[in-house]
Formats: sequence, C-alpha cells, structure tokens
Amino acid sequence: MQRKLGYIRFLVIIATLILFVSSSLRHILFKSTALDLALFDQWVYLISQNLPPISSFFGFHVVGDHAAFILYPISLLYKIHPSEYWLFLVQALGLAFGCLPIYLLSLQAGLSIPYSRAISLSYLLYPALFNTNFFTDFRPESIAVPALLWAMWAAIEKCTYQLFFAIGLVLICKDSLSLTVIAFGIWLLLQHRRVYGLSCIIIGLCWYIFTIGYLTPFLRGGQAGGVVFYASLGSSPKQIIINILSNPNLILGKFLSPDALFYYFLLLLPVFIGLHWKQILVLIPALPMLLLNIISDYAPQRDLVHHYSLPIFPFIIVWLIYSIKKYQQEKKRHWLKPKILIFSAIISFFVLAKYDFFVTRYLPNLPNLPALSTAVSLVKTKESVLTTVNIAPHLAKRETIKLISKDRPSEKYNEIFKYILVDLINNKSDFIPDLIYQLKNNSTFKLVYETDDVFLFVRI
Repeated sequence: MQRKLGYIRFLVIIATLILFVSSSLRHILFKSTALDLALFDQWVYLISQNLPPISSFFGFHVVGDHAAFILYPISLLYKIHPSEYWLFLVQALGLAFGCLPIYLLSLQAGLSIPYSRAISLSYLLYPALFNTNFFTDFRPESIAVPALLWAMWAAIEKCTYQLFFAIGLVLICKDSLSLTVIAFGIWLLLQHRRVYGLSCIIIGLCWYIFTIGYLTPFLRGGQAGGVVFYASLGSSPKQIIINILSNPNLILGKFLSPDALFYYFLLLLPVFIGLHWKQILVLIPALPMLLLNIISDYAPQRDLVHHYSLPIFPFIIVWLIYSIKKYQQEKKRHWLKPKILIFSAIISFFVLAKYDFFVTRYLPNLPNLPALSTAVSLVKTKESVLTTVNIAPHLAKRETIKLISKDRPSEKYNEIFKYILVDLINNKSDFIPDLIYQLKNNSTFKLVYETDDVFLFVRI
C-alpha cells in the first residue's frame, strides 16, 4: 500500500504547491478581496488573540457566518505567526488532499491502479477546484471537500469512527452542508448502510435546525446567511422551503432555464466522456447544493469560478469512478483507457480553468505594487483603518477595519479611523477623488504618503 500511495502523495504535494503559489501571487498583486480573504483573516486573527471575533465589516460574530466553527482550530496556526498565508495553505492542502480518498474509492470500487491514478488526476484537474482556489481567496468549504469523500470511503469500509469524524468536519465548515449530510445519509440507505444512513440524516437534520434555524439568525440579527440570494422565493429558510414544497411551479422553470442548462453542461463536461447514466444515483449527496445553486437569484452560483460548486463536483468524480467500473462489467467502451481520461481532463482544464486571469486581471497591477506595498508598510500600529477593497486583505489583522463607502459621511472619518489608505488606481469610483480632496483639507488628518495615486492619511 505504501508503494501504491507514493504517486498520490506526489500529486498532493505538487497540487498543494501550485494552488498555494497561485493564490499567494494573486494576493501579492493586491487582487484578493475584502469580503472573502479580509473577512476570514480578521476573524481568525481575533480568535487567535483571544479577542471577540466580531467582524468590523459586517458587525456579527464569526459563528454567524454559516456556523464556520472550523475557523477556531485554524486560528491555532495564527498563534505560531499571524499570517493570511496560512489560509492559502490550508485551502490548497484541503483541495489537493481530496485526491487521496478519490484514489481509495477507485481501488475500493475494484478499479486498477492505472485507472485509479487517472481519476485522481482528473479530480485535481477539475476546473472548479483550481478556479475556486485562484479566484475566491479562501472558503471554509474547501476543507469539506476531502472530508465528504473520506466519509463516503469510510462508510463503505465500515470505518465508523472515521466516518463520523469526517461528517463532523463537514458540518463545522458551513451550516448549509447539513443538507449535503442529510442527502448523503439517503444515499447510504440505498447502499444498505441503514445505521450509517439514518445516523447521517438525524445528525444533519439536527445541525440544520440548530445552526440555520436558530444559531446564525440569532448572531446575524434575525436572518440566516445567504437568504438574500433567494429573495424571490422568500425572506427566511422556512418560507423558502414552504414555497418550494407548496408551489413547485415556482422553481420548475429555473431547472430548465438556459443558464441552468449551461451550468449542467459545465459541471459534467470535464468528465462527461466516462459517465454512465445508470450510476447517476451517486449524485444524491450533491443534489441539495445543486438545487440551491439553480434556484438562487445570484447568477455566480451557477458557474465554475466561484466556490458554490465545491460540494458538488467531488460527487461527479465519484460518479466517474462507478461509471468506469460499470463499463468494465458490461465490457463496453474498451477504448476508455486511463490515458484517454487524463487527456480529456487536461483539455477540459485548459478550456474552463481561469488561469488566464493571472495575465488579464492580476499581472497588470504589477507596476502599482511598489506604491501599494510601501503604503501598507507605513501602517505601523493595529489601530483602526479605512481603506479600499483590494488593500483591506493586507491590513485585516486588527479589531476595526472598514471599506470606503459612499454612504459614510465624511465627518465620521474623524471619529473612528487612525489611518485612511486609498488606492485610486484600482478604485475609480466618482466619490473617491472627492474623499481625497476632503481629507487634504481636513486639519485632523495628515497626508504622509502619496505616490502613483496611492494616498495614506494619518489622524493627528
């Protein structure tokens, strides 16, 4: 077994390195965003410093953000050294590590080592994996990806402790993944794992009721996270569920809408060559998140760029595993060799992966890097900061940091902020030049740095 796993370890190391370097370069070029990286970075930092983990961006407790308890153990890394690069590393390692349970699931299904290796590589080349890591900075769901796959392997192997540890890990990544756990339980029932199946259904249902029904609304002022994306269906999870069940025509059209059909196409294209429709039931655990993405009013939930497909695509890879096995049993598609699977995965990656963002969106910011880096380095203390969306991820390790907004009256700057750092190069909104003018004529603030349309003001 050690010899068999040597190739997979190599893949994990290489994939982790590529994913980590990709997200790090994006951040170094000041193209990471405040409402992903800065938000989580601030929360984790505050936890590590034993401070109340209240987001100054949104004003609520870390657990109010989808009950992401996983951030507490991650904060232990910040006790070694507080750095947002820990988040990049955790995400890269989590996503890359998923190829190990994929490999074990392939062997478990009876596939040969060459096929198992090819499918593991297909997992790593799945475009949503690279895109999410490269574009979304950091999401706790990335840790749930290998945990979901490990839970599936453990359930089939009857490794009870490993199964429930993996399920627990999934649940503390995001509250809505309780629906995935419930659906996973239903799949286990169909696989004649009744005790495991019922246990997952009960655990997932209890976690859903506790987190989405009570905990996150309590910490967010009455509303569960993400409900705003389903405003056309209701103003609360309960109302949305009632509307779906009582009026299925309300969402039926969404399942066959052009963007939904294109989303199905995108999800299946990377592995379509090897799929067998008789094995489609393995997608049952992916259905809740797929349903939520389809009925959402928020179009980015239906692409392979944002993080919303993370709980879906691992089960598409498992579908590929069972499909290859089915074709072998039926003695069909003899041409579907491991090399064909790898070639198909590579082509799909080059077509759908957003590696070109580095050239088209991120690298053009390189000339601005010296000015931005210097300005950030001049923020010497952990006092309050007001800044633009691309700078916030570099200064989030403090109790108070906010984004420049049209809605914030200029007189409020005097009361709250020690530093005001503005990047006029990447933020060309009409109100920002007015802000610069106001601050230059405000005796409360001193302009200590101005280079290439980057301005740093310090309250005297």
